[in-house]
Amino acid sequence: MGWKETLQVVIFILSWLPMGFLVGNSVFGFGGAYTQDFSIYNDDTSGLSHFRSDIESRGYTAESIQASMSVISRYNGSAVLVVMGPIRDFSVDAIFTITQHMALGGSVLIADDFGAANRSFMLFNDFLLDLFGGAQLAAFQVDGFISFTGGVLYDLDSYHLSPRLPVIMDFDGGLDDGALSQGVAGLGGLHLNWASTLSPNCLLGAAGAAWSTIRAWCETDVDSANPEPDEDEWAGRLPVAGAVEMGGARLVAMSDPSAFINDMWDNFPGNVQFGRNLVDWLTNGDRDIPILFCEQLLAVPWSSAELYFGLFLGRALWMTTNPFIAPIYPLTTVIGIKKYLPDMKKPEVKSVSDVFMRRGQTYFSERMTYYRTEGNYARVVKMLYRKLRRGLQKKHAWTQYDKRKVWDLVKYKDPSLKEGAFFKTIARIEEISSNPSMKVKEDEMMNLFFFIRNIQTLLIDTK
Repeated sequence: MGWKETLQVVIFILSWLPMGFLVGNSVFGFGGAYTQDFSIYNDDTSGLSHFRSDIESRGYTAESIQASMSVISRYNGSAVLVVMGPIRDFSVDAIFTITQHMALGGSVLIADDFGAANRSFMLFNDFLLDLFGGAQLAAFQVDGFISFTGGVLYDLDSYHLSPRLPVIMDFDGGLDDGALSQGVAGLGGLHLNWASTLSPNCLLGAAGAAWSTIRAWCETDVDSANPEPDEDEWAGRLPVAGAVEMGGARLVAMSDPSAFINDMWDNFPGNVQFGRNLVDWLTNGDRDIPILFCEQLLAVPWSSAELYFGLFLGRALWMTTNPFIAPIYPLTTVIGIKKYLPDMKKPEVKSVSDVFMRRGQTYFSERMTYYRTEGNYARVVKMLYRKLRRGLQKKHAWTQYDKRKVWDLVKYKDPSLKEGAFFKTIARIEEISSNPSMKVKEDEMMNLFFFIRNIQTLLIDTK
């Protein structure tokens, strides 16, 4: 047996390993241990099992996503995606998936206490701006839709036992018209546990639905024996939750996923009421809409079955997002994927007129779906660069785009840029744009995105 056959057998065994875990759990009664924080199956104090039980007792369906966030696309926007306590940045695929879910009218809850995913929110904000426009951003005079400050929230005027355990009693209504906070203050308020805050410079922060008192700040030196606000730390009345509705899609951000863990859920009725309000608002009270908790971004232990399930079948789910194809995918590794897998029809990029005839979608979201399904990051680079060129020509009234003119302007805006590195990066972008079928890694695409975004911020967005 040659090395190719041996490799196929190894892949086959590894692909079926997660299935072996599942069979062992169901047939032989081996119970899984869910020890990761914020898991809806974790019965310890740091789990969300009581939150899940309450959701199900009220007629909703609560499920977890273990392998790939792309499975949310099966619901065509008729689901609520919950990202609770992520420990790392979202992948580009995940950002595309969330944005497309919202383009179809789906709702999203993101609870990220210390801004672990702040870097990926930059790309997420850019896509939301193209998808929904910037009218609300202009109205509130903010830079983006969502970001977190980092640090631990201390509140000297409203807390339980310690200033690091603030009690939120200030509910300003926000863009949810008070739906999230209804009845919470009368039940003792919303208790937080080593929370952070939303950035007041983002839309969900500026239009916050829940706020600290004015004597609060975000302490970055959490080990200090005598903490106090510094000049570089956020201080004052700070938002801890915000909500917005855009084109039928609803987005909620919270700066403390711990507000819903079992320990807090059992001891504070206000947290229970806030959690119920949250679910009702995101689903618009429709019990047929499932609540899907994305657990692939949690700190899943290496010994757990769900880690291997996500590790080996996550890519398969991303490629297929089809419940009928995914179970037979491991078999295709034995006989050869390229030779026997039917040719998948590439998504058709429709004309602008055709897309605008389809309710709830835009030309941008249609192309984004195409690029995500293709997995071709070169097309993403080309799309962003074309958008930059059009923006520069319109902003500066150029008849033609000239990269030398761009350098002459940007070098005064950002003195840290080096001429050689600038033109080398531009040359790489133009090389990729001229050949959209080129293989580009995700890391390179992200670096080029931030380069293009920096130029746009300096030369287009500024007045």
